[in-house]
Amino acid sequence: MAIDRIKKLTILCPVNAAQRLMKTLHGLGAVEISDVFDQYDEARDRLQRQDVSTEDCDRELQKINLMLGLIDIFAPEVQGFIAGLAPTPMVVDPRELDEALQHFPLDAHYETAQELDMAYRKAERSISDIETRIAELKPLEHLPFRVGDLTKPTRIRLQFGQIQAKQLEALSEDETASKVLAWGTVVEGKYHRKDGSAGAPPPAPKPTALVRVVFACTIGDEEAARKILGAYGFEEIALPPLTGTVRDHIREMQGDLAELKAQVAEIEKKVKQLAVHRRSLLVLKAFWDSCKNLALARANSAHGRWVQVVSGYIREKDLPALHAAIDKEFPNVSVSTTDPAPGEDVPVSLSLPPLVRPVQLLVNMYGLPKYEAFDPSPALWFSFFLFFGICFGDVAYGTMLILLGYYIMRRTRAYEGVYNFAKLLFMAGFPTVFFGLILGSCFGDLYKPQYLGEGNPLYRLISFTQILDPMDQPVIMLLAALAIGVLNQFWALGLRMYGMVQQGDKMGAVFDGILWLITLPGFIILVSKMFVSPPPAVMNAGWALFAVGALGLVLTQGRENKNPIARLMAGVVSLYGIVGSYGITSFIGDTMSYCRLLALGLTTSIVAMSFNMMADLLRPVPYVGIVLFVGALVVGHAFNFFISVMGAFVHSMRLIMVEFFGRFYEGGSRPFRPLGFDSEAAILRKTEY
Repeated sequence: MAIDRIKKLTILCPVNAAQRLMKTLHGLGAVEISDVFDQYDEARDRLQRQDVSTEDCDRELQKINLMLGLIDIFAPEVQGFIAGLAPTPMVVDPRELDEALQHFPLDAHYETAQELDMAYRKAERSISDIETRIAELKPLEHLPFRVGDLTKPTRIRLQFGQIQAKQLEALSEDETASKVLAWGTVVEGKYHRKDGSAGAPPPAPKPTALVRVVFACTIGDEEAARKILGAYGFEEIALPPLTGTVRDHIREMQGDLAELKAQVAEIEKKVKQLAVHRRSLLVLKAFWDSCKNLALARANSAHGRWVQVVSGYIREKDLPALHAAIDKEFPNVSVSTTDPAPGEDVPVSLSLPPLVRPVQLLVNMYGLPKYEAFDPSPALWFSFFLFFGICFGDVAYGTMLILLGYYIMRRTRAYEGVYNFAKLLFMAGFPTVFFGLILGSCFGDLYKPQYLGEGNPLYRLISFTQILDPMDQPVIMLLAALAIGVLNQFWALGLRMYGMVQQGDKMGAVFDGILWLITLPGFIILVSKMFVSPPPAVMNAGWALFAVGALGLVLTQGRENKNPIARLMAGVVSLYGIVGSYGITSFIGDTMSYCRLLALGLTTSIVAMSFNMMADLLRPVPYVGIVLFVGALVVGHAFNFFISVMGAFVHSMRLIMVEFFGRFYEGGSRPFRPLGFDSEAAILRKTEY
């Protein structure tokens, strides 16, 4: 049985031994601790919640997280190929953990890291402020005058801003404005008075261009001048309160910026020296996370005057190890187990043989099965590899997938999750090769004589093994895909019946399973008349199957209704699929989804053939043609391999999760998480614990 048997666990121990007991359970890594009051609500009046603090753990974790955060900024860890595919937990040796706990100077390194962090944050804020200020002043960098000079005159008002060239020209022709205002333009960092006395006249701007201008007027004419300028669309530019030129101020700030960046570079150098301790910090982080989990687990226990009560769940296969540990260290501790109550929220743990275990990843993606149900992993093993092999069918790509999966398996044997995923890819490579042989694809059509010459070994092999060419016989391939869809729907209905029988609902298995297995074959026979001419005996059998099955469904699908008319109406519409456990429209829609097997298989081959054709066009190039030919093939097929393997995986998973699981499977259970050091971040090597 794939779903492990779970037992509810209650442990009674003396109060003075409670802390040692929790440490033993933590080291054992086999018990999931639950809240005592969730399991024994009646004990609230007689027991008290354990008072536990996580302040020590939080303080240590805060130190470690600050150091790791600083290291990640300046010395981020470069992930290898395997780590890039999926995150892998760190495998920690017990001796390494002891060494880090006893000899690593965490507090001293924390003080250094804290000083570096404060200096870095301060420098970053200053750098950000200066860069923002420089960006604001950059448009004014070419102003030729000192900014403070605009406010020095006591009898004249000076205004700096911008105005459209055509409006400035119109303003210069306004006699009233000329009596009140004087101005000069600022072009290319030079100041030009309107009479041109500052030198050669500036280049004439476009009429719609904005021209920077300094206007001057007497104090008494200031109000009139502002009205005139406003009428001509003058926009005053507020200048910063500087004593010198904007350019000088920018240069000064750039000098400050260089000094700050030098400080950051020095900080980076010191942080990189600290980064050599990254692994020790990660080990300590895993330890203190584990200690915090242990403290929170203790908080779920309760105690009376003399006795501490701990409750939780344990797999039945782990009970001997628990009893051995308890009997050895705690002779006065009582351990009792019971079966979970029906409908209880029981954590789920799955145990599968090595051949089926990789497929469990697909089940986990959908959700773990209910504890009372069955694990569908063995049931979808054949279906998934069949779908994947058809979608990705190619001899060469399948071989590449086998080698890639084997390589990752060799590198990740200690990481169960990644190892099983690699094993899934490894196993999927074999049906890929198989369907590549029978459908005639090896790097598309690269095996053919126009590429590799007459009589090459690949051409002889595939000519011998090929049964069907999807390019020349797409209709046959489509019918095969639909036939696979029909069989897979029947397989799902069979699993639905199995689950119902397992839970004691034998009548439901008949009404919601067998009746559909009678109706749907009859429906298929009747529909087949649209495409072929079945013998009369077959048609009569189809009518009989459909009539018997449909009548049974009409009479049973609305059985939850007490009103006979409502029951009959519900049964009638259930045939269509609006209500009830299934429906003819659902069957048609789900079956048509299997057309993607044809589409994905053709896509993989067509894209590969396209790259072959493009590469072949480069072969006649003198001297380097063969190099270009091989290079184009490598790049093109590497791209097609990764794109197609993702497409095959995604679409195979869709057929599993929607068209297959949707007929019988209900996930959503929570996983069994025993108390222990192991987590997603780190695993303690058990063999030496």
